[in-house]
Amino acid sequence: MGNHESGCATANGAMAKYFLHVKVFSRGKGSRVTRAAAYRAGERIRDERTSEVYNYSDRHDVLHKEIVLASQFAGQTDADWARDRAALWNAAEHADRRNARLAREVLVTLPPELAPARRTELARTFARELADRYQSAVDLAVHEPRRDSDERHHHAHLLMTAREVTPEGLGRRTALELSGTERYARGLPPSKAELLWMRERWAQVTNQMLRDAGLTERIDHRSYQAQGIDREPVPMMPQSVYYAERASGRAHPVGEAIRARHRERIEARLAGKGALERVLQRQTEEGRRRAREDSARKAGLAKKISRATLTREELNRIRRERYRATAAEQNRKQREQRKANAPEINRKKREWRKAHAEEVNRQQREAYHRRRAARGAVRQGGRIAQTRPARQAAAEEPAKRLQRARELRQESPTREESARRWLKSREQGERSPTAEESARRWVEWRERQNSAAAPANSRDASAGARTGSRGDDEDVEAATRDRRRDNTHGL
Repeated sequence: MGNHESGCATANGAMAKYFLHVKVFSRGKGSRVTRAAAYRAGERIRDERTSEVYNYSDRHDVLHKEIVLASQFAGQTDADWARDRAALWNAAEHADRRNARLAREVLVTLPPELAPARRTELARTFARELADRYQSAVDLAVHEPRRDSDERHHHAHLLMTAREVTPEGLGRRTALELSGTERYARGLPPSKAELLWMRERWAQVTNQMLRDAGLTERIDHRSYQAQGIDREPVPMMPQSVYYAERASGRAHPVGEAIRARHRERIEARLAGKGALERVLQRQTEEGRRRAREDSARKAGLAKKISRATLTREELNRIRRERYRATAAEQNRKQREQRKANAPEINRKKREWRKAHAEEVNRQQREAYHRRRAARGAVRQGGRIAQTRPARQAAAEEPAKRLQRARELRQESPTREESARRWLKSREQGERSPTAEESARRWVEWRERQNSAAAPANSRDASAGARTGSRGDDEDVEAATRDRRRDNTHGL
């Protein structure tokens, strides 16, 4: 349901501001409740579905945060899993399909007239009623105004799960998230009635808290027309337009068009009821025409898949494909940039190293000691436990290579050990044959080989015999040469 803010003057003229805005978080539109919960609570949450980490722990405007469950879980421990913010919203991310509605947020403005403790109690009371009505978990976060915003802007975020909380996990969808057909089948009124109840109930709870505090201010959830007030409501800017104007300090074209239509309605209201009706009718027709044109423009665009609908594996695949497609060009640009700015880059490196010399030297000493300790541990057969496995593996790798080399080869013996081993082998071994004995044994072996390979016909046999005889003569001649060589060398 859209934004709405109004004020109501009481009999003594006291007025308080009413603001309630309901927002839906849908994965199909790129929303991630893990990121939303981390931002509102000022915490660090890791999305287990995509492995992305959202860290907003540096926020200082979060006054109070808690997860409110239905009253039936009070004092029970079987639903404690839902009180863990990271576990709760990771379960919500995994509970539904790719384009599912994951959560619903109710954003309310807290009366600045109340004391901080009463503002927190007011938000907690409303969160408890929502949890009891819809059996959902309500992640409550109370924020104070930031330094650059209106000092009266105290507000609370009530982030509701789209499914009911059970001891076993998230169950069926809440009544607030049912479709019109499902609500009709269950005998429930349209979902608009739920949102109207929510707006009315917030006004009742707030007025009761103001009454208990002894204040005369009151708020009213009804429109100016329902209250009988002849005043043009202040238009609400789209969130993107509001933040764009705040960041740039200039008016946005869309914001200027909204303000121009608002001024036109104010002037028509002053001119009379007929003029206001004509202006409203014309602006309504123009709005419908713009909606049709925008719809046709979007229909012609390529369908874009939201990153929030992708899993961890799909995101990594897209990153790898993008890197392969652009790696060569990016590397070339980086090399050219480094080459063109080499003197400046080197100067900055020298200045940085000079400014951080102590830290750099300390890190280098620690790395050296880790490598040395790893080598010593490998020598002693021990292991080193370090906090970072990558550093541990890098430090142990040189020692592991040394250990493997030592396992493959033994230590070389000294000259005395080599001589001693040789004499021992000579004493234990048999006498070596002479050259003539070696030649004779070789000739006998050759004759046995020739006899085993006798030819099948006489021609081949005679040729083989001549070849064998000629071979024997050559063998005897070779043996004689060997004998002369042995005699020459004293063998």
